[in-house]
Amino acid sequence: MADGRGDGIELKVRTTLSGPAGPFDLEIELGIAPGTLLAITGPSGAGKTTLLRIIAGLADPHHARLRVGSALWCDTQAKLKLPTRKRSIGFVFQDYALFPNMTVRGNVDYAVGSRTRAAVVDELLQLVELDGLAQQFPDRLSGGQKQRLALIRALARRPSLLMLDEPLSALDPAMRRKLQDDLRRLHRRFGTTTLIVSHDASEILRLADRVIRLDHGRVVFDGPPAAAYGAPAADERLVLVGEYLGDLDETGRCSVLIDGHHRRLRLDDAAVSGLAVGDRIALRVDEAAASPLVAVTTPARQR
Repeated sequence: MADGRGDGIELKVRTTLSGPAGPFDLEIELGIAPGTLLAITGPSGAGKTTLLRIIAGLADPHHARLRVGSALWCDTQAKLKLPTRKRSIGFVFQDYALFPNMTVRGNVDYAVGSRTRAAVVDELLQLVELDGLAQQFPDRLSGGQKQRLALIRALARRPSLLMLDEPLSALDPAMRRKLQDDLRRLHRRFGTTTLIVSHDASEILRLADRVIRLDHGRVVFDGPPAAAYGAPAADERLVLVGEYLGDLDETGRCSVLIDGHHRRLRLDDAAVSGLAVGDRIALRVDEAAASPLVAVTTPARQR
């Protein structure tokens, strides 16, 4: 987890939404600790994006109360609604939402809000490795570079809350992993309380401190990411998450990718026999095991 410099969130919301099967109620009550990176997942139409829009002040719920840090942003009973422009939020979308007529530097400079703080902009661009592209316009950037620019622009004003709506889903797997690493590094650096909507189980396992799963407007799971995807419950043994790469040899060792690093490990024989290359696995260090160095389970695929 980050160092807790962000603000905590207290949210209670109830409102009616329209879905493919007809109207349903979005009814959620959440408390989020400062500095948490919370993943929000669930089927399409479950209310994930609407929840972000309510927090941002872009949607009007029938009943809601939202407190961020010490500030009350919304209380429908008291007829209080803080305008979106006054909410300390950074928002990152799948489609980047960059200013096309501004350079890379101009996009960040605008977010910082003062042209006299050149050193601040320089530092931010260096954090996402865009300092060498400072004078380029967004249409000259790759998808990954655009998303890094969108991310650092959102963090430039040190918001109380960072919200990301499937920000990496349009990128190829290699670039997605690189951006996940960048996001995790920036989260550690800034400590901003962060909400990320994602359907990608591996992304959630790599990034999140906590995950909630919505279904038809209700929270049907709230807990640690490993538990959400069928990995062993947290106990005294270390749990790592990786991908199975195959290459099983006569000694029982195989190749596993953990946090971007290639490893040769001896896994539980029965579990390995059912794995395919690319499967996500949870590796549980088990000193009590007679033979395997680690036991292995395959996290259940998200339905």
